[in-house]
Amino acid sequence: MLLGIDVGNTNIVAALIDNGEVIAQCRYATAKNEKALYHKKKLDHLTSNQDISGVIISSVVPEVNDDLKEACSELAEASPIFVSAGLDTGLDIRYDHPSKLGADLIAVAVGAVKRYGAPVIVIDIGTATTFSVINKNREYLGGMIAPGPLTSMMALASAASQLPEIEPDFTDSVIGTNTIDCMKIGTFNAHSVMLDGMIEKVKEHLKLSDIRLVATGGFSEKITRMCSHKIICDKDLIFAGLYDIYKRNLNRQ
Repeated sequence: MLLGIDVGNTNIVAALIDNGEVIAQCRYATAKNEKALYHKKKLDHLTSNQDISGVIISSVVPEVNDDLKEACSELAEASPIFVSAGLDTGLDIRYDHPSKLGADLIAVAVGAVKRYGAPVIVIDIGTATTFSVINKNREYLGGMIAPGPLTSMMALASAASQLPEIEPDFTDSVIGTNTIDCMKIGTFNAHSVMLDGMIEKVKEHLKLSDIRLVATGGFSEKITRMCSHKIICDKDLIFAGLYDIYKRNLNRQ
């Protein structure tokens, strides 16, 4: 059994992966100031009575890496593998500085190519909404980073005195008739329009009439439902990528 861990700015999601499929997972707060014991207690609920053969971690929060590594040290015979551009990913990363490319972007790109092929645009809707563009030769060309819907909403409420913090919710309306609905439309409906627009920009830039589109992240299903493009939603995409990267690099550890 492989333990895959996705460390995001807000939450950590850990999953048990058996032959490439997620069979159980847990989610808990990233909590940058917590120590190894915190992570061990959280992971114990998932890993107890399981034979963990290895651990692979995608982290965009360096502050937690050492404590998480220590917490995982008793779960498997080998030290955790941390995803980076220096590993064998099966992709030719064309980023200006590959070492600066987020581990999460690498993992979801690998997962998308593995499951759906290339060329592909991968959209990850979280704290940030990220786009990763991979061409038919499996070259990771780059992408875009925008504020995620919740980040946008919180920033708006923080910067505008008369706008409240609201619960994340959706409306089918296009024109709001009250402040709350106007904020929902401007945050979530407008996010779908941004996705559609960027997809068209990429297709135009690459001179492609069609390209595979895959989305992941907490709000991906609801937001992509409002898009004019047909976008596949895959909530376990990052774990598909982690599994493939682990297999590719197992003998290098």
